Amino acid sequence: MFFHFSGLASLALVNTNAAAATGLVTWVVIDAIRGHVSISGSCLGPIVGLVAVTPSCGFIQSGWALLIAFIATVVVYFLLLNKHHMHFDDALDVAIIHGVGGILGVFMTGLFPEKSVNSINGVDGAFYGRPIQMWYQTAAILTAIGFAAACTAGILLPLDWIMGIRLAKEDELEGLDLTAHGEGWEVAASRAVGDLVKTILEEQETMKANGQGTGTFELRYKPNNPSQKAFKIRLLKKNEARNDQLDFGAVNNDQSDQNTVEINSDGEQINI
Repeated sequence: MFFHFSGLASLALVNTNAAAATGLVTWVVIDAIRGHVSISGSCLGPIVGLVAVTPSCGFIQSGWALLIAFIATVVVYFLLLNKHHMHFDDALDVAIIHGVGGILGVFMTGLFPEKSVNSINGVDGAFYGRPIQMWYQTAAILTAIGFAAACTAGILLPLDWIMGIRLAKEDELEGLDLTAHGEGWEVAASRAVGDLVKTILEEQETMKANGQGTGTFELRYKPNNPSQKAFKIRLLKKNEARNDQLDFGAVNNDQSDQNTVEINSDGEQINI
């Protein structure tokens, strides 16, 4: 009995990992064909494979696990590409990845299982002479959709009547990180750069106090187009910035720093 249980557990483990790997490879290959491989896609592919194979992982041969993951990943990928045509809010793509991926996995559980794989709880699917299993799986899908819809409505409708659940359009466009929490990636990036500059300037002051020679800390923009102007920004402390301005110069790609033309009249100050 222990050996039989271990065999089923091993089968589920192999099928699950095989499906995750198939989802990853499928998603990355489609991305590569379309010209851009994304990190987010490399994370989503395995999730789709796992979601799709979970209902059948203990009832099918490993080859079917690869096929289930492949089919689900392709369908989910192209649904996400056309998500902008679907008029519903799904910021994390849960409805498509978990909903559609799960529906496909449950349906294909009616096609590929074999009783010989799981002799205790398993049955043959439509591909092995028992097509009624496909209809059982379809009934299970409809039951799950109905149950989830009823529970979701039972939660959200009272909340909508009591306090409202729809965001203002302006807040959606601005982003909740900023409107609700006062944070955004731009703010975090600016703080990180500001902290870095402060640390460098403090280090310069320490070196000066110890009699060590120091240079200046600058940010430089050098365009690829030679016809565009380059500029550099000296970062100074407030007491130094009052008497110092930015240097802007027309610097070509082949020019050295000595050819930079200073334009003090248009300069701005950066105070740290």
